[in-house]
Amino acid sequence: MTHKFTDVCFITSDVLRLRAFYETVFGVIAEGDEIHSGISMDGLTLVFDHVDIAEENPAFRYVEAGGVNNVIVGFNVDDVDAEYQRFLLLDTEMLNEPTTHSWGARSFQFRDPDGNIINFRSLI
Repeated sequence: MTHKFTDVCFITSDVLRLRAFYETVFGVIAEGDEIHSGISMDGLTLVFDHVDIAEENPAFRYVEAGGVNNVIVGFNVDDVDAEYQRFLLLDTEMLNEPTTHSWGARSFQFRDPDGNIINFRSLI
C-alpha cells in the first residue's frame, strides 16, 4: 500500500483572512473562495476550509474544541533568523525567538490568525 502526503487542512471561520496570512508568509497566491481555498507549493498543499463545511461531519466538532487543536505545522526555511525578523514586522503573535537545538536545528514558533502553532526551522 502506498501512502502519499497531500495536504494540511486548516478549519477556520474566516477562510479569506487565514488564506491572506499564508499568502503573505509564503509569497504565493491561493486559489478558491471564502468556503474552500488552497495554496500549492513544492508538493504540499495548504487547504483552508470554512468551519461550516467541517461541521457537516458529525464526528468533527470544531466549535466544541474551541477552534484550535494541538497540532504544530512545521516548515523548513533557508534562514530562520531572517524569517524571524520578517515576522516581527507582520504583527504576528510570536511564541519565542530563534533557538538552536541539540538535534541540529534552529527554530521559532508563531501563531497564525486562528491560533494554530507554526514552526519555522533551519537545519544546521
